[in-house]
Amino acid sequence: MDLIILIFVFIFIMGSVYYISKSLAKDEVHLSLEQPTKQAAEPAFNLRQILTALSGVVKPLEKSLPTTELKKKLTYAGSPLTVLEFFAFKLLSLVIVPVIVFIVFKKTEPLYLGFSLFAGYIFPDIWLKQKVQKRQSEIARDLPAVIDLLTLCVGAGLNFMLAIDRVVKDFKKCPLTEELAVAWQEIQMGRTRQDALRGFAARLGMPEISSFVRTLIQADRMGSPMGDALKIQSDEVRMRRFLRGEEMALKAPIKLLFPLLFFILPVVLIVVGGPVILSFLKGGGLSF
Repeated sequence: MDLIILIFVFIFIMGSVYYISKSLAKDEVHLSLEQPTKQAAEPAFNLRQILTALSGVVKPLEKSLPTTELKKKLTYAGSPLTVLEFFAFKLLSLVIVPVIVFIVFKKTEPLYLGFSLFAGYIFPDIWLKQKVQKRQSEIARDLPAVIDLLTLCVGAGLNFMLAIDRVVKDFKKCPLTEELAVAWQEIQMGRTRQDALRGFAARLGMPEISSFVRTLIQADRMGSPMGDALKIQSDEVRMRRFLRGEEMALKAPIKLLFPLLFFILPVVLIVVGGPVILSFLKGGGLSF
């Protein structure tokens, strides 16, 4: 019984930490071509401020912490936290989760302590993984439309960089246009177009974006028409999205197998076989 309660507490804590961590997204800072308008009043005390204060605790350990891969993941997620703030988030989770488990169970056995420490350690990683997946999913959804708009702008006579500026201003605000705005600003500050595009691909870490950037760089080097390269990329991105949809459709039966066997099939057997068993018992076929 305690194990079942422990599982429900695990699910509750996981959902609570994820819900609380959504407040971090409100504090994300993205570069933009437009100046920010009148800022709304910020709360005097929030979770981001707590993490900023706790980052000083882990700062002495910065050189010994594994930060290389973490920096990439935070960049893919849109840099919602700095490296030190993420480790502060992990430290805070390691403290809060055991306290919640102790309040619920009033026990300090090694099983409960180990479970709570493990849960507190992995919660920030789960949150970061979900942030990366959500952001990359949004980018993959908007990429074909952005490429089509770039193709229209280039076909109308604009050069590629002015086409990017136009798309950033007119397209809806999304992670893809924000990263394009960053690349545009880097070029305005003197960075070469190829380096800015490579940095754009590196910040997103997606195969579709890497292929898109490679095609643009190759067309720029060879002097090929940029409009033709964009049309090819638009068709390729749509084909990849179609293939991804087919892959998800093929995975659906496998994902349905577990709930079908353990939740749906027993109910069907009870509904179909229950009356047969009851009539057989009433007929005296079975005796206990």
